[in-house]
Amino acid sequence: MKFKVKMQKRIDRINSFGKLLLLILCVAAYFVFSEFVLKFTIFKEVKDDFDYYQNLVFSKEESEKTAKFKRDLTSIGKERGISIPGTIIYKYKPAVTESFTINSDGFRNEEFRKKEKDEFRIALYGDSKIFGFALQTEDTIPYVIEKKLRKHFNRNITVLNMGVEGHELQREIATARYYNEKIEPDMVVFYSWINDILGTFTHSNIDWMPFQGDETLTPIPEETVYDKVRLLNTLRQTYISDRARITARIQKSDFAVLPIPPQKVDFAEKFPETFLNRISDAAAYFDKLGIKSLFILMPLIQTKKPLSNIEIQTIYMNEAASPGINLFYSKCIEGVKKALKTGKYDTNVIDNSEVFQGIPDTVFYDGIHYAPKFLRIEAEHIADELITILEKGRYFENK
Repeated sequence: MKFKVKMQKRIDRINSFGKLLLLILCVAAYFVFSEFVLKFTIFKEVKDDFDYYQNLVFSKEESEKTAKFKRDLTSIGKERGISIPGTIIYKYKPAVTESFTINSDGFRNEEFRKKEKDEFRIALYGDSKIFGFALQTEDTIPYVIEKKLRKHFNRNITVLNMGVEGHELQREIATARYYNEKIEPDMVVFYSWINDILGTFTHSNIDWMPFQGDETLTPIPEETVYDKVRLLNTLRQTYISDRARITARIQKSDFAVLPIPPQKVDFAEKFPETFLNRISDAAAYFDKLGIKSLFILMPLIQTKKPLSNIEIQTIYMNEAASPGINLFYSKCIEGVKKALKTGKYDTNVIDNSEVFQGIPDTVFYDGIHYAPKFLRIEAEHIADELITILEKGRYFENK
């Protein structure tokens, strides 16, 4: 009997060891397969879902530029962004790379210099789309605008890139006021509202509290073993795509939406007044200084029709991560548009939210950022609007 028990234990150990060995072999095989796929297929630059879609939308040259930018950004170090104590402002650490230059004040420009006598200076504030995340300098919105304005007016016009990842209107306005004396702008332009709505969904209509000390932006994750198994993020795209299409078909809509969480309905209802009051206050402040201000409401995926298959997938992923977010966006957008029509807010607001209406191609490759082709279209569109405003205001007559 004892012999049988001992034999049984030995057999159990052998079986357990065999299962462990099989598991190790399976993991090893997966790693080998992942390495092959990630090095020799379209997924070779994929580190997350956004990179997956980027590789589907970008050309080979665009993808190579993007990969280089990200490597250069990572080279700055994990703590690439810093705050200004006593303010709500954060900016970048100074850096010089092949893809971009961050000056000593923390912005993607050459060093700020004293304005020349014949120079007309525009300061363009915004988030990652103005900063030009993953873009070479010549592809950024401020660069494209400056080039077109200079050519049209044949004048010394400078467009300063004052964009910072994650910035929303509150921080844009605070940054503009903080740096106003140093950069001496003739016009300030704010490109905003996607992060305003997202921030409201998450935190309500709050006013940010000043930083108490040196704080940092969220660092870029370093390469870890996760990169070896990131293929899982691409393998689930088929499932997400199918589920998105089925859900949207059932709801007879362009994309699937869930109800706004009850505790956040009030946030959406109060958003228009809070947002537009901030614009009005800022406009009044700069008017007193004799500085023209302009507020541009950027294009949003929630206002685009029709959506491409990739846009449907990304918008569904946003919904899956934050149920009710897309309906929340829609309610905030509609509220702002309705409030502007009342004429109560006498401000310089340009609504670009529907610039990409009627385009079936993928504009918002990750649900937020524009594919390079459409980013240039948006930059050209803004430049045309500025040309109209500058001509109408006769800014360059008698100069």
